[in-house]
Amino acid sequence: MRAGSWALLSAAGVAAMLAGMASIGPTGAGPALAASFNCARAATPTEVAICANPALSALDGELGLAYTPQLASVAAVKQVERGWLALRNVACGRDGGCLANLTNAQLGWLRAGAPRPPAAIPTRVGACSLTTINMVGTRLPGVAGSSAVTEANGAVQISYDQIPAIDASRRGDAALVCLISLPRNCPRGDDRGKVYGVANLRTLGAWALPDSEHECGGA
Repeated sequence: MRAGSWALLSAAGVAAMLAGMASIGPTGAGPALAASFNCARAATPTEVAICANPALSALDGELGLAYTPQLASVAAVKQVERGWLALRNVACGRDGGCLANLTNAQLGWLRAGAPRPPAAIPTRVGACSLTTINMVGTRLPGVAGSSAVTEANGAVQISYDQIPAIDASRRGDAALVCLISLPRNCPRGDDRGKVYGVANLRTLGAWALPDSEHECGGA
């Protein structure tokens, strides 16, 4: 399946396309000693951070082992992994804790041989879900220069800035949504400020934004 064909997937289509992944079992991969890519060619801040940290490098090596040729040959898995890498780079940058959280969660999914990432909105930091874009708009209706987007599983991201990757998204696009961080010390019943990383699996554009204009306890 070509990347562009993800544009045609509805929520039901995502489930149908990924149902074929159900036959793929756990990889049984063991630990690795180095990153899954050539550190001499590290090009992004994320790759540089991974190569500079032995623990992250080993963890990334395990990810490479888990992503076996068998998994790589399944177009749907390959596209999810491409989106996850784009999301990781945008959401984490050089942040080692963020990279560890996302990589550990992705390892869990690959090794479990699950038919697809879960559809429900993620509640554990680092966890991801597969859903679709529900709405693309602006922070204030009809006012250009800002961005707002919602996903079918209930995730929301808002920005005072205009985000090109959001603007390029369309309702119904398959999307990978990962929980990047949770707000702390929130008043009871107020949990605004969750940050989600999202990758559009049609465009492979990615963004990381909070679910509210203000942190919990704010105006």
